[in-house]
Amino acid sequence: MSARASRVVLAAALAGCALLTLNGCFAAPAGPDGKAIAAEIEEEVAEFLVEADEARQVRAVLVYHDGEPIIERYTEAGPDDYWDTRSVTKSVVSTLVGIAIEQSLIPGVDATLGELLPSYAAEMTKDVAAITLEQLLTQTENFPEYLSPEATFWESPDWVTTILAQRSAAGPGDGSFRYSDAGPHLLSAILTQTTGRSILDFAREYLFEPLGIPTEPATEIVLDLGGSADRTALLEAFNNADFAWPVDPQGFNVGGALLKLRPQDLGALGLAYLAGGRSPNGEQVIPETWVAAATANHVDQFGYGYLWWTIAADGAPAFAAFGRGGQLIEVVPDRELVVVVATEFDELDPDHDLKSIDSNELTALVSSWIAPHFAPD
Repeated sequence: MSARASRVVLAAALAGCALLTLNGCFAAPAGPDGKAIAAEIEEEVAEFLVEADEARQVRAVLVYHDGEPIIERYTEAGPDDYWDTRSVTKSVVSTLVGIAIEQSLIPGVDATLGELLPSYAAEMTKDVAAITLEQLLTQTENFPEYLSPEATFWESPDWVTTILAQRSAAGPGDGSFRYSDAGPHLLSAILTQTTGRSILDFAREYLFEPLGIPTEPATEIVLDLGGSADRTALLEAFNNADFAWPVDPQGFNVGGALLKLRPQDLGALGLAYLAGGRSPNGEQVIPETWVAAATANHVDQFGYGYLWWTIAADGAPAFAAFGRGGQLIEVVPDRELVVVVATEFDELDPDHDLKSIDSNELTALVSSWIAPHFAPD
């Protein structure tokens, strides 16, 4: 989109901000300066995407400042469309762990796999049973790296058993950081067993509903990829669904990816973290202590908290949830800023990785194009 076209879009948006397809809208901050800032950001985002999103897969860019939306830009999509959040799911799971600890359903981050998953004791060596919840949250438990040939649990008939058996066979770990889907999926099993309900049901009551995130109707998808299920049919059902959070063959919601949400739902989570865990009406939804702990740096060489990345934006401390293919929630507390990006990512498209926008480009969008507008005088 050219700068001139973007200005035309902005004029139309100011006139009405109706459902959008190839344009954007904003609720500008009060006063002429606020409107000018919003217009500049809208134009700069459009210019950035021309260069960074050559395949035109980005479907939404939302910018919130001081708790209010100032940019809501949708491309070939609308605010009620759902997208695969990919690994942003991990940060949602982390949030649920914090809520469960606050409710004393989980004793704390020092609890071990042996304590938290006693029904799987036969699959664990002594070393694996001693892995702590904190190691799972910081990805320092040494499960196979994401997308590595060793990460085969997705196609097994029992994901949790396979994850634990493979890790036990690998021998003692060295505590190094390895980004993996395995640990977050164990967190799903832990939450299910400690709360006595699926993490979706737990999330509905204690996270999604308090933040105004709708989850009904939910499309039920069982990822029995090692059985007789048709993988293409499963992925087509997932792509066509609105809200969905698929489960493994044992019924555990996928912990590392595949939660489908609307961009505004990601915004609600980011805004809650910006507000110390509180909803817009002031309810303490996420424990404030968990917000601080989850977004603090626990892995110095990589900048990683509890399934949140710790980064910087225009020199200011920030934290982010990234998802494969171009998914983002980034929070810059000192600037009162939350940025959300939702990008279409279709596993059935053989060129999906070539079409993707990566996390470095997304952080550049925030750091170089958006955050400077809110720098202190």
